[in-house]
Amino acid sequence: MRRVGPARWAALLVVLAASLTGCGGGDGGDGPGALRFWHFYGPPDSATGGPLVKLIEKYERAHPGVTVEVRHIPFGEFNRTLLQAAAGRELPDVALIGATATQAMAEAGIISDLTPRVTAWGKQAGFLPASWNTTQVGGKTYGLPHVADSYAIYYNTDIFRRAGTEPPKTWAELGETARKLARDGRQGLAISGIEGEEGATALVIRLLAAGGDPAKVDTPQGRAALRHLKVMVDRGAVSKGMLGWNEEDVKNQFANGRAAMMINSATYVSTLRTENPDLKWDVALLPGDARRTTFLAAENLTITSGSARPDAAWDLLTWMQRPDVLAEYLPARNKLPARTDVPDDGDEIRAVFREQLRSAWAPTGALARNSTEVFTHIQGALQAAVSGSVPVERALADAQRKIDEALTR
Repeated sequence: MRRVGPARWAALLVVLAASLTGCGGGDGGDGPGALRFWHFYGPPDSATGGPLVKLIEKYERAHPGVTVEVRHIPFGEFNRTLLQAAAGRELPDVALIGATATQAMAEAGIISDLTPRVTAWGKQAGFLPASWNTTQVGGKTYGLPHVADSYAIYYNTDIFRRAGTEPPKTWAELGETARKLARDGRQGLAISGIEGEEGATALVIRLLAAGGDPAKVDTPQGRAALRHLKVMVDRGAVSKGMLGWNEEDVKNQFANGRAAMMINSATYVSTLRTENPDLKWDVALLPGDARRTTFLAAENLTITSGSARPDAAWDLLTWMQRPDVLAEYLPARNKLPARTDVPDDGDEIRAVFREQLRSAWAPTGALARNSTEVFTHIQGALQAAVSGSVPVERALADAQRKIDEALTR
């Protein structure tokens, strides 16, 4: 099953929204049967899917008589499977969806408006603003944030100690530090620039730091951000090989000592500790410019419009977001809380990521609905400029034209 492209995805949503108008389910009370829970984290025996399955099993033990059927659907097939299930009136009760997909799923009628339930619950103030904003569509709430992830600077403490330097606090310092530490086949900074959405992250973070808007890249802020990354590559501080690296590859560059620093998410904290126990490293907040901002990676828990047991589904959602439940689940899941009231586990590394989350940014509105396509065009500008095929100005102008088309389609 291939991934649906942005244009095809938008067309399917339009057709589905029309077919679902007036057909919302779940308002007539809960019937018998198991709750159906769909997610894309991973199989039950994986490091990503396993903790989620154990969490739900814990819920079942705490609620005798309740059964939850958990189904894993690979990430690349998840949204399309939900679309097909909606068309066939076979939606699950609960869907764990990407935060940036919430807008499109709400507009298509696939997920339910939870505003009355959230208002009665009264716990929404406990969530990080950036995470909570991803659940909002047209002034209504369509989900509860589940977990969060953020990006920061990982740095090799042995290399920094020998060089007599400190973690950079500004992007200008980052460029100079990366250039200074790049020697003997080692790069100063490793980032992902691979083709597609993932490879846009570093440029988006740099653009946000410059005070820019990812929907408007052909701007002074956009030009400053892209020029800075290109200069770091041209000076050998960042390897041009990053155009072929995903975030796992970036982690490997850092773990193997081929990079003094990397920009990556909290996902790799446990991985480095387990796979590279002798590596000496630490993390620091992202450098600042006009502002110090990170990119929010997150998922939302939603109740679908086809749920036959919305009350039971809501009980599961709110239980999963209890601070005491999250305090036990998050370390195993290797993620960060989307809430501000989850007890601190005392982990100094994760504390940095939690602090970084307070300045997190996530796309909303039309940008969220078209984020995959927009970020792909941003990566295209990065690739064009870094490879030298076109000047920075031309790369951003071309990207802006494509972004405008995506946002107005």
